[in-house]
Amino acid sequence: MADFDCLAIGGGLAGAAMALELARGGARVALIERTSAPTLKVCGDFLSTEAQALLHHLGLDVAGMGATRVAMLRLVTGEQSAQAELPIAAAGLSRLALDEALIAKAAAAGVEVIRGEPVTALEPAGGGVRIRIGRRMLGARCAALASGKHNLRGWPRRRSAMTAYKISLSLSTAAARALTGIVQLVSYQGGYIGACGIEDGNASLCWLMDKGAMRAFGPAWKAQLEHLAGESSAVGDLIAGARFLSPGPAAVSGIPYGYTRRAAIAPNVYALGDQLCVIPSFTGDGTSLALSSGVTAARAILQGVPAQEFQAAFLARTRSQLMWASAVDATFKSAPARALGVAATGALPTLARLVVNLTRVRGVAELTG
Repeated sequence: MADFDCLAIGGGLAGAAMALELARGGARVALIERTSAPTLKVCGDFLSTEAQALLHHLGLDVAGMGATRVAMLRLVTGEQSAQAELPIAAAGLSRLALDEALIAKAAAAGVEVIRGEPVTALEPAGGGVRIRIGRRMLGARCAALASGKHNLRGWPRRRSAMTAYKISLSLSTAAARALTGIVQLVSYQGGYIGACGIEDGNASLCWLMDKGAMRAFGPAWKAQLEHLAGESSAVGDLIAGARFLSPGPAAVSGIPYGYTRRAAIAPNVYALGDQLCVIPSFTGDGTSLALSSGVTAARAILQGVPAQEFQAAFLARTRSQLMWASAVDATFKSAPARALGVAATGALPTLARLVVNLTRVRGVAELTG
């Protein structure tokens, strides 16, 4: 007899959402998270309306957890900037708080949470699956590969030239006031840096560097931020007088933006979140994609739908979203396009709102209704 009905490999949003939804449906589930304690993860802390609806469905009240309200988008390149009202009711909440709350919800629902032990092997076996954790082997009828931006040995994704960083910081009074209610995206040659307020009066700062930017700015994160502050006062004003809340940022390299997994791993192995598709982070909807993939996969498992059928249907539903997100990302890779994009946002705020809507995940109401 299998140890569990399902094993969730990864305790991020996708894995925890799937485990929680399965446990609610009566399944025996284990959730394996490689970190033993709350850990800074490279991802934005921006929550769209869709992400909040999915979290509410899963039992989390983000407002009660201290989430900030985000109503405006500010786009910046160099010293050129523009603002537009968001067409969605967005929020800011750290993944440190969010991930732990969702894991706790899963555990309360009966999920066996195993922490601090990375999975080193996954293999389909005899109509089920087996995974190795340290010296132990666990078996189940199915598994979910939800390891986020980190690949599991033996199941790689293509790599890219992009490196991402994230750090939380306590802003100066002036900088905090200037960021209130705003998600700020500053684009530059080789990447962008995004910021939004999170709980406890703090802010989240994420930035991307391609190989060219890494060569130009250097590998030291503080030097990178100083360089970016010199290119744009929007960055300089934000970090002036700020106190970083960790010794250094979380970082991950080789993020394959635009990636979609073409073939299912096995009929009973469900790829979720960034292991299924990676939306350019400029659009801020990766959280919704992770959560919706977890809930949708759980429903598929409970209904006996094989992984390849779930995967094909999910990717078909998100194809338009991923296409528009990739187009927006590509647009901001050249200096003239960046300037044009910011100018268009200032002149036609409705255009910015249209783009935001086009890059939202679809079908959330069907999952949460």
